[in-house]
Amino acid sequence: MSQEKARETASGRVEFQLLDSGVAIVRLGSASERVVTITAERMNSLAEALEQVRIQRPKGVIITGPSPEMFTAGADINLIRDVKDPALGEKLARQGQEVFGLIEALPCPSVAAISGACVGGGCELSLACTYRIISDHKNSLIGLPEIKLGILPGFGGTQRLPRIIGLPKALDIILAGKTLRAQQALRYGLVSEIVPVDKLLIKAERMLIADDPPARTKVKFVDSLMTFNPIGRSFVRKKALQNVLKETKGFYPAPVAALESACHGLSVGLAEGLKHEAKELGRLIVTPESKSLVKIFFLTESAKAIGKSAKKAVEHVQAIVIGAGVMGAGIAGVLARNDCSVTLKDTSDAAVQRGMDHIKKGLSKLKYLGDQEKSFILNRIEATSKEPSNVGSATIAIEAIFEEMSAKKQVLGDLSKLMPPDAIVATNTSSLSVTEIAEAIEGPGRVVGMHFFNPVEKMPLVEIVRAQKTSDKTLVIVAALASKLGKHPIIVSDVPGFLVNRILTPYLNEAAFLLEEGYSIESIDKAATAFGMPMGPIRLLDEVGLDVAVHVQETMIKGYGERMKSPAFAKAMVEAKRFGRKSGAGFYDFKDSEATPHANVRAVLGITKPAQSPKDLQAITSRLVLSLINEAVLCLDEGVAGTPGSDAANQIDLGTVMGMGFPPFRGGLMHYASSVGAKTIYDGLSKLEQAHGKRFAIAPGIRSRAESGKSFYQAA
Repeated sequence: MSQEKARETASGRVEFQLLDSGVAIVRLGSASERVVTITAERMNSLAEALEQVRIQRPKGVIITGPSPEMFTAGADINLIRDVKDPALGEKLARQGQEVFGLIEALPCPSVAAISGACVGGGCELSLACTYRIISDHKNSLIGLPEIKLGILPGFGGTQRLPRIIGLPKALDIILAGKTLRAQQALRYGLVSEIVPVDKLLIKAERMLIADDPPARTKVKFVDSLMTFNPIGRSFVRKKALQNVLKETKGFYPAPVAALESACHGLSVGLAEGLKHEAKELGRLIVTPESKSLVKIFFLTESAKAIGKSAKKAVEHVQAIVIGAGVMGAGIAGVLARNDCSVTLKDTSDAAVQRGMDHIKKGLSKLKYLGDQEKSFILNRIEATSKEPSNVGSATIAIEAIFEEMSAKKQVLGDLSKLMPPDAIVATNTSSLSVTEIAEAIEGPGRVVGMHFFNPVEKMPLVEIVRAQKTSDKTLVIVAALASKLGKHPIIVSDVPGFLVNRILTPYLNEAAFLLEEGYSIESIDKAATAFGMPMGPIRLLDEVGLDVAVHVQETMIKGYGERMKSPAFAKAMVEAKRFGRKSGAGFYDFKDSEATPHANVRAVLGITKPAQSPKDLQAITSRLVLSLINEAVLCLDEGVAGTPGSDAANQIDLGTVMGMGFPPFRGGLMHYASSVGAKTIYDGLSKLEQAHGKRFAIAPGIRSRAESGKSFYQAA
């Protein structure tokens, strides 16, 4: 396909080409740009290219990215972070809408030829085109994730998407911040065709020069009734609002605003709908919720950078996972889904089969994967109860057996002797000393903790535990592997409980003290969820497993002494054969998706104090949250996760959000503590220490910051 290049611009701008066929191509960036973001410069450059189209009047326009890996990653997140004035946010939205409006108003048809990432503003750009096609490249995806940044799609997304695929499907994407892979996008009607990556531009060109141009995608009949009929639209809005409020508990303003923007635009027309959308973007972009979510986004990007230099080292991973229980199977499944060869080993064929069944069940829930893709993933796993066939060429072993030091030493010590001397040896222990485990292994520099959280398939954090002799090279490679798996790595010291479990223990302990005092399970857990936690501390214990909780607490008491002690309620539940969700009974009784507090819990636990009904939940919330903050500041100033100051505070923010579910809209535990202020926290803990004793002894770093006025992002 011969081409005449009319203009080639610098990085940060678009490229315009006119083909011999009379079709124009607008590339959204240059080949040198790995990530294409929508900046003010690029938008101005796009407007100039569209003016060339208007003047030259080609047969059609193909809008595409600079490479098969990238269409555009959407708006520059730095810009979202820096906007402090709602009027500026609204202005930026209107400017984006106007440029994309130029695409919609072109005197010729246009095709968005998508390959790689087409998200956020990139997706909104494609919605302004006549047609959208997508390549079969493994990295191709399209969607509107703006909700995850606390804003709504502000360049026309809430207006055009419902008109293209119908309101129900559009809300499904917008309100969840979904990005869709190619097959999903085709099913939603967001693209009209999936094309081999090397034929993408050829297909787009043929669509534009065809004597009989293809028809535009139409909204299906039922979806049309639910979109363009006021009665149907009202029904969809009501149901969606109920779901949003149930999901967000009213903590996040963006989903409600996006819902109302989409419905309002369908009522008043596109022009007025765009004005409303822009105004709402301006309002949302300056909210504390958005600023907190943007902060978390940047922390996840920083986590990716930890292993960046070792990216090539994890291109071809051959892993051995020891232990086919829930954790081991979860780890093996995630490795296989991310192009790693895996051997899953356990001591019996029955255990191995249970592990494979767990993996298959998880894959069955991934609707975006076709049968062939699922087959490829399963074929990457060798399940065995015998000696792994690839042990001599393995690049990493990850142990995920029960929490028993001698067993871990034995298993990893024996295995490491059969592996290459530079192969990494990792343990998934949640609380045991990695340094002690390393004593049983030749070459302790290659030994590391790789602590996944349960369920592995969903929880995005991996604590990478630096043992006494772990090499920097090992840390970086394991961080790169965690990123390859779609996880967020943080590097933590080898202390009992590491970071997340250590911070979490006093919080869980305080829930037990509250229970002992006569407060109900409902009141305690409701106080936590009213603060924004995804579940209460007692329900969390059931989810973790009460036998696991007993072991972790024993480790914490051994490591930190009496201050980590609490009523032995988890142990009492285990003795009553109530192990939590996995056994169907713990503090709660579980039936299908329902969980009900156990009616006889006081009798099982031997609680004799009279039942208490709190006047309000705030007192309970305060005890729980201040327990978290107090321990976190100890970790902060001890350098458990980074250098004391902003480095450690940011690691704690990321770890608490991604590892324990601390509310993302609060920006992480240290972000929240800083917003409250050290003096207020000090005063609150002082009252609790007077009322409840030494377990609320104030961390020195809180005391010193209360006196100096320093932030928790500054060293004490």
